[in-house]
Amino acid sequence: MLHTLADSALKTATKPTQNVSVPVSDDASVSSPQSAKKGEVALDVIEKGLVILDVASEWFGPLKAVTGVLGECIKTYKEVMDNKGDLTKLRNDLTEEVQDLEKQRKKYKSSEMEQIFEDLSKKLETISNEMEQRLKASNIQQAIQSGRISQEVEQFFKDVSKAYENCKFKVLLIIARKTSEILKSLVFNELEPSKEAFHGAQIGGGKARDSCTPGTRTQIIKDIEEWAERTTDGNMAHWIYGMAGTGKSTIARSVCLSLEKKQLLAATFFCSRQIPKCNDCKHIIPTIAHQLAQYSPAFAEELEKAIQNKPMCIKEPPEVQLNELVVNCWDKVLKAQKLGSLTPVVVIDALDECKDISSVLKVLIPAIQKQKLLGLKFLFTSRPEYYMHKHLKIDGPLSEGSNVDRMFLHDVEESLVQADITRFLTCQFEHSELLVSEHNINKLANMSGKLFIFAATIVKFILEKHNPIMAEKRMNRVLDLKSKQEKHQTKGLDELYDTVLEHSFDFEKSLSEEKDTYLMILHAVITVQKPVSPSVISKMLGLQLQEVEEVIRELYSVLYIADSDQAIYTLHASFPDYIRTKGRAKEAFWCNEELYHTILGKACFKNMMEKLEFNIGEIPSSFLMDKEVPDRFKNIDETLEYSCTYWPHHFSGSNLERDIVEVWERFMKDRSIFWIEAMNLLTRIPEAYDGLQFLLETRKYQVGIQAEILKLREFLAFHAKGSGVERTPHLYLSSLPFWQKDFLGKQSLQNIIILKKCFQQSREMECWPTSYVRTVAISQDGKLIASGHLNGIIIIWNVLRGKEVRRIKGHSSECVNSVAFSPDGTKILSGSHDKTVKIWDAATGAQIGEPFQGHSSTVHSVAFSPDGTKILSGSQDKTVRIWNAATGTQIGEPLHGHSNIVYSVTFSPDGTKIVSGSSDKTVRIWDAATGAQIREPLQGHTDWVNSVAFSPDGTQIVSGSDDQTVRIWDMATGSQIGEPLQGHTGRVWSVAFSPDGTKIVSGSNDKTVRIWDVATGSQIGEPLQGHSNWVMSVAFSPDGTKIVSGSLDQTVRIWDAATGPHVSEPLQGHSNTVYSVTFSPDGTKIVSGSQDKTVRIWDAATGAQIREPLQGHTDWVNSVAFSPDGIHIVSGSGDKTVRIWDMATGSQIGEPLQGYTGRVWSVVFSPDGTKIVSGSDDKTVRIWDAARASQIGEPLQGHTDEVNSVAFSTDGIYIVSGSDDQTVRIWNAATGAQIGEPLQGHSAEVWSVAFSPDGTKIVSGSSDGTVRIWNVAAGAQIGESLQGHSDRVRSVAFSPDGTKIVSGSFDNTARIWDAATGAQIGEPLQGHSSLVMSVAFSPDGGRIVSGSDDKTIRVWEVHADDNSLVAQTDINKLWTLDDDGWVHFPNISHGIVWIPPQFRPLLWRAQNTLIISRKGYTIIDLSECVYGEDWAKCWP
Repeated sequence: MLHTLADSALKTATKPTQNVSVPVSDDASVSSPQSAKKGEVALDVIEKGLVILDVASEWFGPLKAVTGVLGECIKTYKEVMDNKGDLTKLRNDLTEEVQDLEKQRKKYKSSEMEQIFEDLSKKLETISNEMEQRLKASNIQQAIQSGRISQEVEQFFKDVSKAYENCKFKVLLIIARKTSEILKSLVFNELEPSKEAFHGAQIGGGKARDSCTPGTRTQIIKDIEEWAERTTDGNMAHWIYGMAGTGKSTIARSVCLSLEKKQLLAATFFCSRQIPKCNDCKHIIPTIAHQLAQYSPAFAEELEKAIQNKPMCIKEPPEVQLNELVVNCWDKVLKAQKLGSLTPVVVIDALDECKDISSVLKVLIPAIQKQKLLGLKFLFTSRPEYYMHKHLKIDGPLSEGSNVDRMFLHDVEESLVQADITRFLTCQFEHSELLVSEHNINKLANMSGKLFIFAATIVKFILEKHNPIMAEKRMNRVLDLKSKQEKHQTKGLDELYDTVLEHSFDFEKSLSEEKDTYLMILHAVITVQKPVSPSVISKMLGLQLQEVEEVIRELYSVLYIADSDQAIYTLHASFPDYIRTKGRAKEAFWCNEELYHTILGKACFKNMMEKLEFNIGEIPSSFLMDKEVPDRFKNIDETLEYSCTYWPHHFSGSNLERDIVEVWERFMKDRSIFWIEAMNLLTRIPEAYDGLQFLLETRKYQVGIQAEILKLREFLAFHAKGSGVERTPHLYLSSLPFWQKDFLGKQSLQNIIILKKCFQQSREMECWPTSYVRTVAISQDGKLIASGHLNGIIIIWNVLRGKEVRRIKGHSSECVNSVAFSPDGTKILSGSHDKTVKIWDAATGAQIGEPFQGHSSTVHSVAFSPDGTKILSGSQDKTVRIWNAATGTQIGEPLHGHSNIVYSVTFSPDGTKIVSGSSDKTVRIWDAATGAQIREPLQGHTDWVNSVAFSPDGTQIVSGSDDQTVRIWDMATGSQIGEPLQGHTGRVWSVAFSPDGTKIVSGSNDKTVRIWDVATGSQIGEPLQGHSNWVMSVAFSPDGTKIVSGSLDQTVRIWDAATGPHVSEPLQGHSNTVYSVTFSPDGTKIVSGSQDKTVRIWDAATGAQIREPLQGHTDWVNSVAFSPDGIHIVSGSGDKTVRIWDMATGSQIGEPLQGYTGRVWSVVFSPDGTKIVSGSDDKTVRIWDAARASQIGEPLQGHTDEVNSVAFSTDGIYIVSGSDDQTVRIWNAATGAQIGEPLQGHSAEVWSVAFSPDGTKIVSGSSDGTVRIWNVAAGAQIGESLQGHSDRVRSVAFSPDGTKIVSGSFDNTARIWDAATGAQIGEPLQGHSSLVMSVAFSPDGGRIVSGSDDKTIRVWEVHADDNSLVAQTDINKLWTLDDDGWVHFPNISHGIVWIPPQFRPLLWRAQNTLIISRKGYTIIDLSECVYGEDWAKCWP
């Protein structure tokens, strides 16, 4: 069909012109009436040709003059002729033809087109000049009388006509070529249409789809044709529906053939549940767009532009596909008036046979009804399913304004159907050797009732043997069937299928063993989860291929083998329905699905046990992506592929008796890891996960089976998020080594990365960066998470892949405060600051209906009722409202009672009650039916109630409040149960019950997620820590194994909800940002200060905490320092104090040093240990007597903003300070006087300053991202600023020998610089997962310590220079980690091992010698790790 339009154009261009030959009499002096008449016609044709010149001359000047001359010639001839009427008619005819040509020309304006018309004008000019000469040379009156007119007219006509035809031919050639080019470059490369869905495509066995027998269904087809041809009809869609077997598809095919002849068929899509590309809704819109491009070159142009602009729209959900590929393109073509008056038709057949067709209909039908596709009609066919009625807006009688014509085939008068079936049978038998009487044909028609499939199956059954004797026997057998019974519509069809099965294999005469084989094959074909080849059936059943093929041949009445994939398909969907339904099929034929699932399940396991093996794809190198290995599937035949993909479905459907369970257990023990490998190679890890999920959802299993399935599913989910899904070797090299739980097959690994130490204390499983999160919800199947954001967007996440799958621009940049999934998971509900409630399609992201409007202020909370029919909303307008989910109308009056903002609402599990929480500090319960408040408000909270939830059994309510507590209430009495649940140190934003009702989860301003025991009211385990900002929303997964949280730290996180005891010893570390770190003078200890308000001392070699934290500060500890003798520690805090501590005992010495009016940012001892200097946000620097704990002199004043950093020179004479005022200042430590002018150069806050060991230089780090070195004596900057950091520099320090500088930055890195040249030494020190707040050198200069916002302390080994690094031979000291998580070795560009994201924040990097973290750390040993071409050595 690619060149249909082009071929048509060329045929038109090359078609011989009628009446162009004018016979001339031998006797020129004798006038022939016949020749005169033809001469007249020829003149009219010439005049028709001149219309081209009139049209063309409007845009091409050179034709103007030619037109005038030729026009005069015509007038001269016409004056002496009398056939004026004929001339007028011919002129009008050609005018239409030429105007059409002009339209075609306009579509492809180009220099090539202009050249064609320029050639035409030159040719016509030559002709006109010659004609002028002849006219001047003769007397025209004499010429007419003498008969010369015939010769002159013929020659004139031939010349002009030839010029005209040449022009038209060239124009149409351009059109044909352009059309071909567009289709070739656009359609086949991009759209990937489902050619099998075209109405004329072969569907298997070399056969095309059937059309109606001539003379049948004429009235129905005529009615549809009339609908299609009406250009003023408001109904742009027509729906033919009827039960299985009523002939919908054959009618659709006949209509397609008819419309095609009339040039009215624009596109077709024939759905089929048996053909993969015909049952997947994602192919429908691209396939239609492809055919529209064939139908209209103008549409093809627009489509090409659309795909160039948005190439990914082809892969988007149906809503995007429809808008980008069809609606927008069609609209542009329509507005440009590039379509005629015809209304072409799109035919979509068998909607019910396409998976998830609702996702297409829910966007296509509204587009039709909203007239977004004017000039395009749609013909649909389907079974009368409920969801079809719903989408097509038909409930019983036609609803007003439905814009859809309908025809129910079962309502067609039976006599008309009977007459059509009679004609069909007569036609079919006429072409056979079997003589069938009219009586018998009528009897067969009567038996068929209104089911054409019945009649078609009869014919196929009787005639399939091509043997008249056998055909007659079968005829008689069918005639012996009872007549149809109206009370049971399938009765006749069932009896026919019984007969077909009985005689297809001579069932009565067959041996018992043969019958069993026959039925085994048939039932296996019916039970397999997708159409497979006879070879698969034979291998699954242990039969000879010939046996299977023979049975299929005998069953060609109901089955066929497709040419495309050689798979076995049923001819009609009614046959599987019949044979699977007990009571419809005869007992002998009924397919016991449980039995055959068991048989096929065992076959799957046997097949996998025999064929699955390590490296089944023979991947030669771990550096290759799977797709780079062309023959990777050579060891996976169709049977193994089927077994791997569908064993969960068969195991679930089996009898689960001991024999199949034992086979499954052996498979799990010996082959499960190889199964994952095969599925990974086949790119079917999502299908593998879904299969295991299907297992868990569809059956109840013994505890052991359930646990193993869960374990396997859990590992699949872990592996699915890694790079191993694209590189199968990394299933073994990367995924398995990092899987921290026991897994069958893991113990066999060798020569892999070794996790020498791994304290994975954190229960954080996933962390997805995004924008500021206000709310989260999880779907009932646990596969999707929805998050609502402060910027008005809603994001849908795929839990398995850990990726964003859809982004909805929902509420015009207004905060989305609440989201909720509908019970069936197909919709998402949202409430926003924009005062509206909206519903979204979870699959496509399209908005469903109009926003729900009624609230007069912000909507803070929304919820679906348990049955999905109602929606609940709570608002800042102090009301709760109930809405009809289908119509968007408000049900009843708003629920009034709260005296302030309603922050949270939800339905009870049975949908009869509503609970709400408010900033009026109360919880209220309402009757969902009447809207009346039930009993008095639940009071107890002392601040705003932000969140409420019902327990799963509806007997309890939980609430979370700004008063930092969680409370549980008795639903029946309204009384509080037990004491408040206390532990949070900030407002509680969100609470939820676990699915089993035994636990509560809460999220708070204190950045933690906490789990509580409902029975005891006590907190379970430690808080879940990881978020770095307020936790705004929490929820349990439907299976209770996970917790999802959303935070203002711009992440969505998933946590392991398991609350069992941890095996490893609890680790020590800061619970919040580490603001300051430094080494002790002897280098054996590290001291740190943190946002957790503590000062801690650590063993610098082991990382062990020395004694308990030093506590006393009531706010963040911003700075710590050792005294020169290492005996004392000084700390400065946000509580405005400086404190001195005894290193040996950990006790505070004396009273805090007070005097500041703002937080203390920096403290340090003088070199002799007698003084302390400090800087504060009160803009001052102060000096203290360390022994007396008193201030020395007045504060050092001069800075005009906060003082962030201070330091003594090594001789103690000077003090340097850095400030938010962007300056560095030097002070006399004895007098307090400022020395010289401020050091200026930084363009933002100065966060850190330090003296060089010799006191001649100062280094400073700033929010401007630079490090600068200053000459103390000159007060000037030395050289250029040190640049490399991509964010503010928070900390700087000189090495003890003064040759290096270290800097720590908000870009999460530390960098080492050459103090003399300013060049960066080596690569940045990467490892911290958040801001680096503090850095310091060890006394020997061989190590650097860093403290970070990620709550960890890292110690790094410092290489003397790059040469020392090159001399290093230990690979564990040489590897690097890229941003995607790949470990790299020197001089090898490919990744060696992939580190899962959850291990990276606490990963001991190559230069690390220590990590201090309460979450632990991971050390990897790569010395034995195989990779590249040696990767397969990881398996014995």
